Amino acid sequence: MEKKDIRVDFTKKCGRIKPLHCINGGPRSGGYNLPVDFSDEFSAMGVPLVRTAGSAGEYGLNQYVNIHCIFPDFTADENLEQSYNFLPTDLYLASIRNTGAGIFFRLGESREPYSKKLYACPPIDPYKWARICEHIVMHYNEGWAGGFKLGIKYWEIWSAPDTAECWSGTKQEYFELYRVTANHLRERFPKIKIGAYGARGFYSLNRLDASEEMKSYVPFMQEFFSYITKPQTAAPLDFFTWACYTTSPEEIALHAQYARTHLDGAGLRRTRSFICEYNTVDIGGIPPALRESTPSELGAALIMAQKSVADMMMYSSSDIYSRDNALFSMDDHSTSHHYASYSVMCYFAKLYKLGTAVESGNDQRKELYSLAATDGNEGAMMLVTRNYEGKVEIAVNSDNFNTCVISKTVSGGVRGKGSNLRSKEIGISSGRLTLSVGQGEIYLLTFFNK
Repeated sequence: MEKKDIRVDFTKKCGRIKPLHCINGGPRSGGYNLPVDFSDEFSAMGVPLVRTAGSAGEYGLNQYVNIHCIFPDFTADENLEQSYNFLPTDLYLASIRNTGAGIFFRLGESREPYSKKLYACPPIDPYKWARICEHIVMHYNEGWAGGFKLGIKYWEIWSAPDTAECWSGTKQEYFELYRVTANHLRERFPKIKIGAYGARGFYSLNRLDASEEMKSYVPFMQEFFSYITKPQTAAPLDFFTWACYTTSPEEIALHAQYARTHLDGAGLRRTRSFICEYNTVDIGGIPPALRESTPSELGAALIMAQKSVADMMMYSSSDIYSRDNALFSMDDHSTSHHYASYSVMCYFAKLYKLGTAVESGNDQRKELYSLAATDGNEGAMMLVTRNYEGKVEIAVNSDNFNTCVISKTVSGGVRGKGSNLRSKEIGISSGRLTLSVGQGEIYLLTFFNK
């Protein structure tokens, strides 16, 4: 039987585990009054941040988060409290905060895949729109209009204006809206982080079948960077957001490097790079939740993103009615159903909680992926097998750990639920541990000193 070797060295630190298990959309969804609540699952996954783009259903049900939901009459006076309808979004954000997650607030509108855009279009007055955004920040960070002091750090201006579904105007109209709004918010709130713009991705970089629309994404990005770095149109960009929907974890690392190279080339070396939407994709009409390869793809993607130059990643999405949601759903609208990928997110949350990444080299790309972390008192490693079946010998370098507990998630089963297995405490003999693994399995090894 074939054998692979992996060396984990808990004495060699490799920086912090990044917040890569953030999520698009909060724990509640399912209709007008958000009847479906996965708050316990969000807490178990230790979700660091929730991005509000597409919240509470793809179009926000015309109640939550979107600018026209909060400020329904654009002709109203933006300085008056009565011009705003904050309550639905207040309740939605509270459901996020109650899980311990922070908020990544998208200022803008959701996609409208129709011929006529009602909201996904350039504001009549970009300066007034910027002042409306100012009052939204005031409400959630300064307590204005019976608001809160949530300390929301990240404020994203629009999402995916490089696609016709999300922006009916020209690219120049978006660039101008960003310039006006970003500068206004920076002057008014110097401590928040301001960024954009949910780029649809860089698939034309490596995909031979990239569509003409995909090919347009990169020029849009390049022109945006050029616009905001010119002295006459300068604007702050604390972070740049972009999407990557792929079955290839390696593509994530490739695109992360591509985004970083373009940011640095534009003089934006201090701008952080966030993968604002990640998921695998349908294959043959089978949604991610029901594909047996999805959990291992997610696990490998988390590991590749950690080892890439990306700073953050956000799963898309938590909406139970979305075909993209491979984390959980409802049975008969009453009983929660966990898919195997949910366990994968919980595994990564363990590493994130431990905090410090350590060397776990000898990755066999496209076969085995590994990532380890420690807090000094405890250690853990996530191991993902994709196209490999055989034995894995793990060499552990640490004087602190002599015992290991192994958890394993296997995909498949009834409706993608998979199965979870857990070992009893295993002694580590001479710093070595051998596993017999199959394809598409995800392991969490927890190390401690007994």
